[in-house]
Amino acid sequence: MKKIDKLRSRKDLKQGNIMKIGLNSTSKEGLLAKILGLLSHAQKFYIVTPNPEIILLAQKDRKLMQILNNADLAIPDGVGLKLANRSLKIIKGREIFMSLMSLANKKSWKIFLLGGLGKEAEISKQKLEISYKKIRLQAFTGPKLNEQAEPISEDDRTIQYDTIKRINEFAPKILFVGFGAPKQEKWIYKWLPKLNVGGAMTVGGTFSYLAGHRRLPPKWVEKAGLEWLWRLLTEPQRLGRIFRAVIVFPIKVLIAKFITAFKNTPM
Repeated sequence: MKKIDKLRSRKDLKQGNIMKIGLNSTSKEGLLAKILGLLSHAQKFYIVTPNPEIILLAQKDRKLMQILNNADLAIPDGVGLKLANRSLKIIKGREIFMSLMSLANKKSWKIFLLGGLGKEAEISKQKLEISYKKIRLQAFTGPKLNEQAEPISEDDRTIQYDTIKRINEFAPKILFVGFGAPKQEKWIYKWLPKLNVGGAMTVGGTFSYLAGHRRLPPKWVEKAGLEWLWRLLTEPQRLGRIFRAVIVFPIKVLIAKFITAFKNTPM
């Protein structure tokens, strides 16, 4: 019965739908209130932050689509999503992360950072500890994974078991996973039932920003919806990903809208 109620509550929370992906549209305050509610009722949860690129990936990856739609909260991350649904309230994943850090600091929570490139999680931990002195933080890079979120070698398989052990012994209130899509989503979905955590959230490249390996765009660039251009100028190696988000995604959205309109037109 509890499982049925939980699935029903997930469905009821989804206010938007883009290319078969259900999305939550809420304010940052509303989001934090929902997370606090889940934690207070000891309901283990996971949060995903779909952006145009992730939604495109899900069109060719049924497993990823299932994971996104089964998430307790799927927060729209990326102004490009408004092309498909103007009513959506966009909240950047890194903004949610920082808001949760502030909340964790007030409540002296345990927080675990997993993933990132190189030592990004550990560097992020060191920087966060300067400003958030009441949070009990642990960080670990974790295993290298393939696109199915499986360890790529026997050594990485050993590292994965060590990762699970570290998390469970620490028992964090929230686990933040930054393996990149779709690895992070699939890893959380597979391991969450066996993890001693309150909940988990995907954070993409957040650790890269915190570690100082990537530059945040100025506020006016974000407000103008030009973060894609900032990324292109500062990270030209991401051209392929930017092209999919800025060019391919809008075309797919227009095609999907045309097909829907055609089907709904009386003959």
